[in-house]
Amino acid sequence: MELHRIGVKWFAEERTPVNLLDLIPIFHRWIQEQALDDLLIDVAEYTHMYRGPGVLVIAHEGNYGYDEAGGERGLVYYSKQNLPEPELAARMVTVACKGLQACARFLGETGLARQVAFPCNRIQVFANDRLRAPNTDTAWAEFEPAVNTLAARLFPDQDRSVQRCNSDSRDRLAAIIHTNKMTEPEALLARLG
Repeated sequence: MELHRIGVKWFAEERTPVNLLDLIPIFHRWIQEQALDDLLIDVAEYTHMYRGPGVLVIAHEGNYGYDEAGGERGLVYYSKQNLPEPELAARMVTVACKGLQACARFLGETGLARQVAFPCNRIQVFANDRLRAPNTDTAWAEFEPAVNTLAARLFPDQDRSVQRCNSDSRDRLAAIIHTNKMTEPEALLARLG
């Protein structure tokens, strides 16, 4: 599957609700400091949208955000440019690493670390290109093995499951990776490294 626009969402557990507007100055500081590996450009705020993308950090290579899609908050990263890796599973690893780096940075923010945790035991992987990866059984047959490879790299010694989110052709092709054991973002980064 020649898919390069891939997203990974790391679901959040909020100890106290995060005011999404409070993220705007934090994300602007990330841009000023070029805190992540991508070329960070701008911040976009979509808090007016019900179950929308929340607040995004727009980058050249992809976008980072704290979103509410599907009625659940989490940190999401999705690539926008072609990725250099020849295989889909390797591209998913690259995208997962970028998301984990953002999770670690997010948890490094003093106020946010008290409000939010990323247990990293439930992750959504999605195709952000409906032309190259429509939500069909045929595309799922190509997408699922790469998600399983990513799951095995993230959770090598744990029981885990990979499930397709749904088969509605109006939705993006997506899967949930689930395991019972919580793991810190840094530990997962080391496994993928």
